[in-house]
Amino acid sequence: MSDGPHVLPKNFRKLTTEQRLQALSDVYDLSAEELQMLGYRGNLDLSEIMTESAVGFLALPMGIAVGIPVDEQVYDVPLAVEEPSVIAAATYGARILRGAGGIHTWASDPVMTTQVYLSDCSAGAVEKLREAESQIIAEISPVLAAMQRRGGGYRGMEVESLQDLPVVRVQIDIDVRDAMGANLLNSAAEQAVPLLEKLSGGRKIFAILSNAAPKRLAGAEFYAPLSRLRRGKLVGRPLAERIVLASNIAECDPMRAVTHNKGIMNGISSLANATGNDTRGLEAAVHAYAARSGSYRSLTSYRITAGPDGEEVLHGWLEAPLVFGVVGGAVGIHPGARAALKVLRGPGATQLARIAAAVGLAQNFAALGALVSEGIQAGHMRLHATRLAYIAGARGKLIEHVATRLSAGGVYNIETAADMLRDIAEKHHPDTPESAQRTEV
Repeated sequence: MSDGPHVLPKNFRKLTTEQRLQALSDVYDLSAEELQMLGYRGNLDLSEIMTESAVGFLALPMGIAVGIPVDEQVYDVPLAVEEPSVIAAATYGARILRGAGGIHTWASDPVMTTQVYLSDCSAGAVEKLREAESQIIAEISPVLAAMQRRGGGYRGMEVESLQDLPVVRVQIDIDVRDAMGANLLNSAAEQAVPLLEKLSGGRKIFAILSNAAPKRLAGAEFYAPLSRLRRGKLVGRPLAERIVLASNIAECDPMRAVTHNKGIMNGISSLANATGNDTRGLEAAVHAYAARSGSYRSLTSYRITAGPDGEEVLHGWLEAPLVFGVVGGAVGIHPGARAALKVLRGPGATQLARIAAAVGLAQNFAALGALVSEGIQAGHMRLHATRLAYIAGARGKLIEHVATRLSAGGVYNIETAADMLRDIAEKHHPDTPESAQRTEV
């Protein structure tokens, strides 16, 4: 294939960040605004460190879900996400649950798994490897020494032959404390390889961590009195019954469960974004966990039960592998991530996972309540109206003026927003800048 007109220089990776930005602009005709948003000058050096062939940042807006109640404490939780309804839902759900006993959370120790796969093993290799556990521990101990001093380190080993392949799998569990742990896990696996090959008579296929994290679980639950539940015209038990039914549908129907769980991850992944954590690994682990029974299911469940004083309550529950770190990786070098952790009062990795579980449950509770009552689209479109106003050219206070008119009219498109903006400009609204009077779409 010949190089076409829209091809970046072959030495693009070796250019400076400024040169890459210029090349990107020249080849793809980027506007000044687009170039400015990519190449925020204060972060170019950091961009170079964090990714390959850097050209800057595509920044996500970060907002605060105010007042998330977690184990008798209240957190203001930074969420980095481009969808305004995410923070709105988490904040709404939190407000209801704060007055209904709050959200209670739990988390297991931060145990992750690394794997070595071996081929061409000799007879009895599985038994030999199992019997040599102490040797294997000694072999990887230099890699784990620093983690052991912090209270983490080796937690166990499993060896088995894969059912359908002539392959032996060695899994080593390691408590990684406040880290996500990828580099440590991979280093430990590589360190073990020569000994594992010698003991098994086999050859390494590959050695790498697993993102599945089934032993690094976190969860949350609440018990909300039915008398405190209200959404639109639905109050008390009728609302609770519909939330329970919606949850049961997600448990039975994988097609619905995918969207149900995506809603839960709206908040959890946004917290991962805000704190510099690995959203891809996190989401892979969560969705694998949702499918652990062989069918993809809901991560939450709801039921109506009796509370401690005999009053009927809605019990909401969530559990999933939530892999968060507060040291290393992007967390350690990105100022925005450090700022987010400061807002959260400097949690450890386990506490951050518990906060994430509470956010996910509050998000899901609010979403289900809206879904089974007035529906979610009205709220979504009210928030969407502000975006249409912005795209049409409104700025400052004009955004809200145009969005309010769009919501009142019920027609949501750029052409209508532009017409409304022009109408405001023609009437010389006191908040209308000269530039808005010349807006064209």
